[in-house]
Amino acid sequence: MQIKRLRMFVTTNWSVCILLMLICMPCSAASQESATGSFTLEECLTVARKNNPRVIAAQEKIAELTADYNAARSRFFPTLTAISYLNKIGPSDRLSGGGITNQRLYGRESLNSVMGKQLLFDGFKTYFSTKAAAIGKEAQKEETERVLQDVEFSVAEAFYRLLEAQENKKVAQKALEQRRDFERLTNAFYTAGKVTRLDFFRAESQVYEAEQAVIEAENAQQLARLILVKTMGIERAAPITIAGNVPEDFPAVSDFNTLWQQAQKNNPEIKRLDLDIEQSKKLIQAAKSDYFPEISLQGEIGNRHRDIGGTKDEWTSGVFMEFPFFEGGLTRARVAKATSQNLQLVELKRNRIDEIRVELMDAVKGLENARHGVETARQTIKANTEGYNSSFTLYKYGKAIGLDVLQAQVELTRSQFYFISSAVAYEINYSRIKQIVGGELKGPPSISRMKECP
Repeated sequence: MQIKRLRMFVTTNWSVCILLMLICMPCSAASQESATGSFTLEECLTVARKNNPRVIAAQEKIAELTADYNAARSRFFPTLTAISYLNKIGPSDRLSGGGITNQRLYGRESLNSVMGKQLLFDGFKTYFSTKAAAIGKEAQKEETERVLQDVEFSVAEAFYRLLEAQENKKVAQKALEQRRDFERLTNAFYTAGKVTRLDFFRAESQVYEAEQAVIEAENAQQLARLILVKTMGIERAAPITIAGNVPEDFPAVSDFNTLWQQAQKNNPEIKRLDLDIEQSKKLIQAAKSDYFPEISLQGEIGNRHRDIGGTKDEWTSGVFMEFPFFEGGLTRARVAKATSQNLQLVELKRNRIDEIRVELMDAVKGLENARHGVETARQTIKANTEGYNSSFTLYKYGKAIGLDVLQAQVELTRSQFYFISSAVAYEINYSRIKQIVGGELKGPPSISRMKECP
């Protein structure tokens, strides 16, 4: 009976395990498909944050500066040093001199001791050096944020360039189909004697041009895909694919003055420059502290053994002051160097702020130009689509010439390319503004709300 119950228990557990495995398998397959399938922009950014070598190097720099801070702070604590030596002095028959009777001197000596040193005053050099190291660590955090935003912009730009290449390829393929249809119709008209041989040659040449456009779009797509993969910092054997289409909405951003105020407050590069200037001031004070003496409390305890005299314990302690009254102008040179570095950083910040202001203005105006270009392209596409359909229909019935159809095809394709170019330029300039401002904006919709171009 117990064996039967045991078999039922095992069978039931195996059934439950198999059922759970069947339930989890679709989830695992879905996860694997998501990992190897198309990437959205957010997924590309997430991968780049973890794998881009520039981001990783900047993060490791924080660890280096943290170690510098700990090294500077360590002077606040006492220093303990173990000392041990064995000394042999020859010749072995040395005698003392200057006395009534000569005594034999020791020939071998050993010492085991521990020496301690506690810094009491050094002109606040340790204090200012520690403050400078702490500020340097915070400055590197802002630099890491700047590098991260720079990488995010590069990924976004590469993503939209790949999106542009994909959409251009679609437009080129559609234009190729239209021109092949027109070529077949013109060939039929030429066979029937309704058009001249020149019309057929024109239609055929347009097909070749469309095929060339498809090839160029494919090459641009491969290059954009490679740039995106390298910017993300990954090694991928299979070609990467992205999920997204040309945006639908193109809202305006805030005015330039509002964006500039936000940039002055949140831009990580400006924050880093401010911290660099503050750090340089602390370094000037640390360099000037060498004009003051160093006072420390030192002590030593141990035992000394000699072959003549035996082993004895000994200790010593005292307050020591070190004051270099001549060093060839070393301290003055260090102060001059730190002061010069401070002035350089002040001027560098002033120059960099002017450059950032110009970059922000360029991005804002580029976004506005792209936004108006999108609206113009939409209206042009509507007009050119109607013109192409009308001219093609009239050509079928002999009411229009082939040149009208070819011209309409070229204008329609050009307007579609212009729409894609303007839409991508809008997204890239928006990402650039976001990078400069250092925060979120009320701007374009997410990639999930994008649709194909008209």
